[in-house]
Amino acid sequence: MVYFPRKVIWMVPGFTVEAHRDRLRELDEQIRADGPFVAHSARTLIEATKP
Repeated sequence: MVYFPRKVIWMVPGFTVEAHRDRLRELDEQIRADGPFVAHSARTLIEATKP
């Protein structure tokens, strides 16, 4: 869970493990108890050309 927000900084601006340590620990406990963490995101590609 830490790798993604550290590498894709525009998705979670200002992300640091230190700042989010408590919530990350809670998420780790949830994953260990309930199984995988699933997240979904949508993307839009806009292609523009000069007329």
